Amino acid sequence: MRAALIFPPQWDPRQPPLAPAALAGTLGAAGVETRIFDLNIALYRRLLQPVGRHGVEDFLLKRLLDPHSLGNAESYLQTCQQAQKIFDERFDPRGTGRLFWDTCGGLTSVLNSKAWQAAISSPDKLPFVRHLESEIAAILAWAPDVIGISAISDTQLPAALALAATIRPALPKSRIIFGGNALTYRRSLLADQPWLRSTVDTICLGDGEPLTAALLSSASLSELPNALSWNKDGKPCAGTTILHALGTSVAPDFSGFPLHEYLTPHLVIPVETARGCPWGRCAFCIHPVRAATGRPLYRPKPVTRVAAEIKNLFAAGHRRFMLVDEALPPARLRELSDLFASLPEPVAWIGYARLDAGHDRAGFARARAAGCRKLFIGVESGSDRILARFHKGVDAARARRVLLDAAAAGLAVHSFLMTGFPGEDENDRQATLDLLADVWPAFDPFGVSFDLFPLSGELETDLMADPERFGWQAPQRDSRNDLVWQFPLMSGPAAAESLTDFKTRIHALADAVLGPAFGLRHAGLAQDCLHLLLLEARATTP
Repeated sequence: MRAALIFPPQWDPRQPPLAPAALAGTLGAAGVETRIFDLNIALYRRLLQPVGRHGVEDFLLKRLLDPHSLGNAESYLQTCQQAQKIFDERFDPRGTGRLFWDTCGGLTSVLNSKAWQAAISSPDKLPFVRHLESEIAAILAWAPDVIGISAISDTQLPAALALAATIRPALPKSRIIFGGNALTYRRSLLADQPWLRSTVDTICLGDGEPLTAALLSSASLSELPNALSWNKDGKPCAGTTILHALGTSVAPDFSGFPLHEYLTPHLVIPVETARGCPWGRCAFCIHPVRAATGRPLYRPKPVTRVAAEIKNLFAAGHRRFMLVDEALPPARLRELSDLFASLPEPVAWIGYARLDAGHDRAGFARARAAGCRKLFIGVESGSDRILARFHKGVDAARARRVLLDAAAAGLAVHSFLMTGFPGEDENDRQATLDLLADVWPAFDPFGVSFDLFPLSGELETDLMADPERFGWQAPQRDSRNDLVWQFPLMSGPAAAESLTDFKTRIHALADAVLGPAFGLRHAGLAQDCLHLLLLEARATTP
């Protein structure tokens, strides 16, 4: 059997994606001939090719890949902005969309089935196919038996659909399988889209490893676990849900990726030590994979297996890591800190955390000594009323204590903030500002950063299941939004003005308490791995 694993645009071109690497490891261990086709990095590299001798592209690429360039963060980010202009101008000269770089972008709508069908029926109208003709030709020439297309984000769906539509007529006997969060988040919507079967054989909803194992045993489409397909009459066939036992996981295999092609001075390798959220009760957070009780599952990988993976990555020369777990509980953070500290040479890493009661200064100091540079934390709000109403499991007092402990340990923190909660008033917004005003002065100003998101109602959440309980009237579905998985709770000019006003106030507070010097908060930086590199460079720059 031959298996092609395709990662379509648009996503972060600075690091290899984890999901195809995980499946490559599983397939490789079973003796399947597997090839990775990272069409995302192929697209970015193609757009940066010089149009003449000694063009600006060569200069920009040299700057993007030069570790010394990281020493001046502001200058390096200006180089990224110059590259963004080239990406936009060459990718789609009509100006109808932009590539994902440091801010999310998308070429076309993925809100409804009409947009999906347009990508399938007219793939040549999307710039992706034109820019990736040689890579598509290589896939067709290799003629794999199975083609897996992984879409982490909605930004990848137009290309994923266009690629499948282009490949299908040329390789009619190949099984085309879609997977990734962009599909799993829509698990309750896709069964009613039987027209997809003309392009896609199966959609993986949840863990991909059980489906992969069933494929290797020659199971029929209707027998595949964690899968959605349709019979010839268009009737949906949903496979049994099976949760992958992480203790039996094969290590992800990054050897098939073009590791020298990524647009970064240093590779930051993604590492997964658990799936699911250790809290799993926030009313607004999507968790499609749930237990029989209806609650989200937290499934940690045995630390011995994590240790083996990290030691193998270290032996392969990797020194920088991004822990992609939804949140690192205190005990897991301590375990991982000890693991990284035990390596023969220093490493650098980042991860995500909650404001758990068990996090303290000693645990954070242990992480910092082991190479942790920054944690990304869902603070959401400083209002106890809002935090309790939406089941965050934390109050503002604990948030202050945990954040100040992180600052005292020398860690940087990125705060995810939200606004637009039903019933949110000026007192609630001021409580958030007060929390930030109390903790930000304790941090090194350079590493402080934040995102402010408008609250959305997402499928598979308590908020969407019972919106009235949270003071919200859920929108009605129609042909314009039949494939939407998240709805804004507030929309229109007034909502946009409120969001802009609150964001302006947060930035003004940051300038007042942190000073005017350039910091990561000024970058509008979506890519977590670059935070790590810029913080590491700052610590070593004289």
